[in-house]
Amino acid sequence: MKFISRLDRLEAMRPVGPWVPPIFFHLVVEPSKNGPREVGAFAKIDLNGEKITLWRAEGEAQRDFEVRVMTVKAEGEAR
Repeated sequence: MKFISRLDRLEAMRPVGPWVPPIFFHLVVEPSKNGPREVGAFAKIDLNGEKITLWRAEGEAQRDFEVRVMTVKAEGEAR
């Protein structure tokens, strides 16, 4: 194998960027007569080496909560 073709192959195999840890949204449930019911949700994110827990506000939709968490993470990384 020639050097140029080997170099091209090695450069194609390199990672695209650093690994970014995913954000997990955790639902909090409690037992009730009709089965488990959701009472809240939270997300743990890592901002600049500091772990932050964000709770979903009462009456806030899950999609709105996810957008809020993504916004907080983006603003924290921009600083």
